[in-house]
Amino acid sequence: MKAQLSMTALAILSVMAPAQGASFALSQANTQSLDTSSWACKRCDAPQASGTIGLSAGAVQSNDDHVANRFGARDGAVAGVNANATLNGDEEGRLDLNADQLGMSSGYGQARYRDNHLDAQFDYAKLRTVDATAQTQYGFDGRNLVALDQPIDVDLEQRRERTGLGLAYQDVMAGLNWRTYARYDHESKTGFKSSSTSFIKSPVNIAAPVDTTTQTFNAGAELGGEQWHTAVSYQGSLFENSYDGLYNGERGAVQALAPNNEAHLVALSGQYRMGKTRLTGRLTQGWLYQNDTDFVDPLGAPNGITNANGEVRTQGANLRLTSALSGVRLAAKYDYSDRDNRTPVFAYDQSLSIDSLSGTARMNTPLDITRHRYGLDASTRLSQRVALEAGYQGERTERSHSVRETTEDNTVWARTRVSAMDNLELGLKASYGQRDGSRYQASEATSSEDNTLLRKYYLADRDRTELSFDASYSPFAALSLDATVRYAKDDYSESEIGLLDADDLSYDLSANYRVTEALNLHAFAGQQWIESNQAGSQSFASADWTYRIEDQFDYAGVGASYGGLMDDRLTVGADYQYTESSSDTQVSEGQPYGDYFQWAHSVRAYADYAVSTRTSVRLDYRYERYYDTDYADVASDSIPGLITLGDLGHNYNAHLLMLTLTYSL
Repeated sequence: MKAQLSMTALAILSVMAPAQGASFALSQANTQSLDTSSWACKRCDAPQASGTIGLSAGAVQSNDDHVANRFGARDGAVAGVNANATLNGDEEGRLDLNADQLGMSSGYGQARYRDNHLDAQFDYAKLRTVDATAQTQYGFDGRNLVALDQPIDVDLEQRRERTGLGLAYQDVMAGLNWRTYARYDHESKTGFKSSSTSFIKSPVNIAAPVDTTTQTFNAGAELGGEQWHTAVSYQGSLFENSYDGLYNGERGAVQALAPNNEAHLVALSGQYRMGKTRLTGRLTQGWLYQNDTDFVDPLGAPNGITNANGEVRTQGANLRLTSALSGVRLAAKYDYSDRDNRTPVFAYDQSLSIDSLSGTARMNTPLDITRHRYGLDASTRLSQRVALEAGYQGERTERSHSVRETTEDNTVWARTRVSAMDNLELGLKASYGQRDGSRYQASEATSSEDNTLLRKYYLADRDRTELSFDASYSPFAALSLDATVRYAKDDYSESEIGLLDADDLSYDLSANYRVTEALNLHAFAGQQWIESNQAGSQSFASADWTYRIEDQFDYAGVGASYGGLMDDRLTVGADYQYTESSSDTQVSEGQPYGDYFQWAHSVRAYADYAVSTRTSVRLDYRYERYYDTDYADVASDSIPGLITLGDLGHNYNAHLLMLTLTYSL
């Protein structure tokens, strides 16, 4: 749209024109010296729509639903919507649409409207995760586990569905920026998962039902000036489980499931900036309640006590300070958190417990945790090509009713980055950490273990050394090479029983080569080895056996894309990837454990053809060959008296063929 001249512009033009040749006609106006670039109506010239919207349809062929974890869909026909579009994209308001596989087993969609003041968002997502098809000898009638004459198949899978709505409004008042917001999310989870319980002489593996809902709500307000910002917020969640427990008819409850609970958190935060110095802080107060769910079995509970009436209060604070002084950037931080368990303490009769027939009463022990985290780091540039960073971080944790009431972790680290040449960059980082603490003491109130020499790995003394090296090299503009090597060693030198040491070594390699404007090649590979040693005691005394665990992970891939075919209308590409993981456990005394092994070959090929300037068609083909096995899987009828869920391994070929029609707005 062409802009019209205003009366002010006409007055200026009339003054600029010679007196003897004055004319008020627009055709006679002298506009050669005027800058008219800002007179255009930018709102009218802005694109009304941009981005893409597409529809995909195809089919998956596989005899194992585990493929849904990879392809986002199970065996059969599939269809989904994809979008990355902006409608009415001007400065006053815009609507963003985003979607990926919306309509398939796993996918999401989002619509978001934004203008200078309002921000409204609605999103929907589905996620389906498949474990295996199990064979169970116990069915579920909605409350009770029911023994079956013959095992039945149950799909161990979980389906999650989430819906969310968010609103925010911002404006400027008296020179201050302010914003307020609120968001609500609802998520449901249904399906079955593997579990075990004991209601006969031996453990029983079962397919436990899952039917839960979680509601979360966030709200807050923010206010800020030129150098400061402050905010107050609230977060709340409500968890509800349709099943309080699993029962077995006249035997009563055999397993308690996750109880209903709620959580609330109020936070106050602020930030202040003065020159090159910035200070930020946050205070939180939280409440967690689990007080509306009765015990699944009141036997053993004190008279008149029907539920745990659980209550936990949390407090937190953190402080951050950053500043730049004489070419050195300094940063300091401190975090404080406290968990105060206020659940009432009662004496519960243990005479009916399967694990203990002593007839004694045991008190529930509320656990309190207080944690302090602190750190300091500095960075500077020694020269144009060399940068140096160094720092320290520490943590002190205090626990009540624990085998070790206090632990302290201290770590120092340093990192340097060197631009050796214009096309070569190197990085090296090293750190050393040490953990110790109060005297390790086990008692009936703090531990269920029978051996006082046992050390839990997250509480035991530990020395940790870590090294990492990375390099980026571009010998010429079209080729880039990247490599990373990492090593870490944990040494539990004071432990006699438990984890003794662990070594972790890995590397990653990648390359990208643009051969021509049309042809691009890429490749990547990597491996990781984790080796650990543990010690145990069959006699509940000093160590009399050890075992060594060796885990290995490998991956490699290669791919290519070629464009410019058929008058720049067609682009084709293909990728191949191989992954493998294995675990082997060797025992010093006795038979070694069996192996865990998994590998997969994955192939993806595509062809993208531009039908017109706005419309394109894409054909995708995916193939996967997958196999895994676990020594812990035992067929349901292989060992008399042992009730299992059968062999949960996978061994399948899967194919996906998908056609996508995309329209550019």
